[in-house]
Amino acid sequence: MPDPADRHAFAERIRLQLRSRYHGVEVVIDEAAFALRLRGAGVDVPLPLGPLHHACERAPERAASLIADYVRRAERQLSPRAPAEVSPSRLLWCVRGVRYLDGLSRAAELTTRPLGAEMVAFLAETMPGSVMRGVPAADLADAGLDDAAARAHADANTQARFSSLPERIRAAERIPADGWRLGSDSLFQGSVVLVAEVLAAFAERSGGDVLLALPDRSEVLAVPAGLPSAERFRMRVVRAWREALNPLSSGILVTDGASLHELEAAPRKDGFELLGWLRR
Repeated sequence: MPDPADRHAFAERIRLQLRSRYHGVEVVIDEAAFALRLRGAGVDVPLPLGPLHHACERAPERAASLIADYVRRAERQLSPRAPAEVSPSRLLWCVRGVRYLDGLSRAAELTTRPLGAEMVAFLAETMPGSVMRGVPAADLADAGLDDAAARAHADANTQARFSSLPERIRAAERIPADGWRLGSDSLFQGSVVLVAEVLAAFAERSGGDVLLALPDRSEVLAVPAGLPSAERFRMRVVRAWREALNPLSSGILVTDGASLHELEAAPRKDGFELLGWLRR
């Protein structure tokens, strides 16, 4: 597991170089996402640090040149751009931690759905090159989409993105002892918790309530509440969250296949059980 202090020192090193090169641009560290955000007139650009950090670890003798290239390439992203026309077919729900939205200058303009466990879903648009952007309400209005229409498009597109998953869950010959791990979508994996068919499939295959967690933006963990391993689920989630490259939440959601809400920890007592209240 990378040392958080080392990651912060690395981020600060790059931040200072960017601030020195690009005057008039605010550069802040996004600790949760391990990224930098560049803000200025008409500019709000996230710059992930993970790939650069890994490249420097693999080739420390090239670190100086790798960092110099990274800082130089940032310039092309600093030109203010006219908002792209929103395409309804590219709208999706994107799930992130509430702290992620705190770092966005236009977060108040996004269409959101609170999920609990320090998570929130917002309307986003897929872009070329495995990139997404949160879509402000004004951009939706310019595309002729009111709130209800935009949400409906996002619902349908998110469902379509994971359309094969419900049948795969139902057809599984066995349930892994530690439950399921989903990690095929680096940007929108957490959005599966908003797909009703996926929640229903988990509950049907499990025969009851299912615990869900999103420790990283590209990872969903799920375990039937009735399995013995469910008692250790919270520890597993916290460990995955601490080790995540893009940490999202250490909280837990629970679904019965029809609804979704945050799992509240029971008061600690003798013989404490994480899921004791589910059995009452």
